[in-house]
Amino acid sequence: MNRGFTVVELLVSLAIFVAMTSVIVAKFGTFNQSTLLTDTAYDVALIVRLAQSYGLSVKSATQIGSGNFSYPYGVDFNIFSATSCGSASSNATTLVLFADYDGATDDMCDSNDVSIRPYLLVRGAYLSGLCVGADTTACYNGGSVTRINVSYQRPNPEAKICATKNGGSVVCNYAYAEATISGSDGSTRTIVMRQNGQISVKR
Repeated sequence: MNRGFTVVELLVSLAIFVAMTSVIVAKFGTFNQSTLLTDTAYDVALIVRLAQSYGLSVKSATQIGSGNFSYPYGVDFNIFSATSCGSASSNATTLVLFADYDGATDDMCDSNDVSIRPYLLVRGAYLSGLCVGADTTACYNGGSVTRINVSYQRPNPEAKICATKNGGSVVCNYAYAEATISGSDGSTRTIVMRQNGQISVKR
């Protein structure tokens, strides 16, 4: 005589299935968030690379007028309250690619400059930390840096890294900068920008 499953066996099997499914779904969610944050970090690095490409090539800021090839191009990182950058605003969730129309006077993006493209950090990501350093290997004063502008101007291939600390004056003698973005799960990725033009992403 064939023997079927008992109710207890069915319930045990169902409990095992539910437990394994829950673990897999939870792990997938963490993996998915981590992957999205990594993609966002590389997108930010590509925005900085685009500014570098524009600054070192013959890109014309058409919003300024044709034939204007001499302006620096950069990316505005701003960790706290929104700050005007051309016609856009930079803040903890929005970076701005800009042409530094009055770069000879202030070195930071403001309402007198031209915003080429604002970039919104999506899926819960936000700019959680900025720091700068005097050499090409490390940061200092990480907690007090509120804003960084990294810009490029031909014919100099090096980046110009400017920062403000706690709303103070602009300083532009930095050789190294980091911008850290965080996800909704608490994971982080850091975009590293060096004066020599290197741009990288680290965990």
